[in-house]
Amino acid sequence: MAGFPSKASIACLLWLALTTPALADVRGLLAEVLAAHGGGAAPTAIHERGVIESLRRGNAVVERWWQAPDRFRIEIGYPDETESRLLRGNEAWQQGQPATPAFHGSLALQAARMALPWRLQENARRVIDLGTGKNGDGRPVRVLEWPVQEGIKLIVEIDAESRLILRSRGILTINNASMEFATGYEDYRSVAGRRVAMIERHFAMGEYTGTTTLDSVEFPAVLPAPTFNPPAGAGGLRVQDSGKPVLTQAAQPLSGP
Repeated sequence: MAGFPSKASIACLLWLALTTPALADVRGLLAEVLAAHGGGAAPTAIHERGVIESLRRGNAVVERWWQAPDRFRIEIGYPDETESRLLRGNEAWQQGQPATPAFHGSLALQAARMALPWRLQENARRVIDLGTGKNGDGRPVRVLEWPVQEGIKLIVEIDAESRLILRSRGILTINNASMEFATGYEDYRSVAGRRVAMIERHFAMGEYTGTTTLDSVEFPAVLPAPTFNPPAGAGGLRVQDSGKPVLTQAAQPLSGP
């Protein structure tokens, strides 16, 4: 009947009424989280150096590079070998060879954790408030979920008082099978006006795998282009718009934290 809203219009209005306060609440929380970590403009690049104590492979030096939005590289120097991982959006390599879909996903999770407070704010419309809870130490936390992309999400635990991020749990799902990689954040220090966790404790499928201790953190405007050059003569794992990998290989172990 003329003059009356349609059922679709009513449903839309009800959806807006239900979701807008929730979105506003998430945005308010994310603003507090960002302020707790130093606020300001989002980093466009990060360069980190430190050491790793790996439960399985021993001690090593580590260097990490990240550049927005989807470049990530990590080099881990163990006493007997160096492990190299590289992510360029829908392409990834491990030890100079095309990565498996699972390893590509694990690198995407590592990249998503970089500059996490700013990344959460940038993706506020996609962030889901999972409410309150307690972490393993019994501290009250706020819990958020960020669906990074199809099959990849981050569950972020935020200290209820300080608003610092205490832990992130990356969940990678491929062919209905899920893997979880968690990182706990400790020893926050101020670096160039931003608060950075200098200690990261790593877990895979609930098992402790090792600890990364950062010695230096830099926030350059941009990293040198060769930083993310693909290995010479190597193809990469390319992912179609559907999210399904074009190139697959036999599974490789996800080594190192």
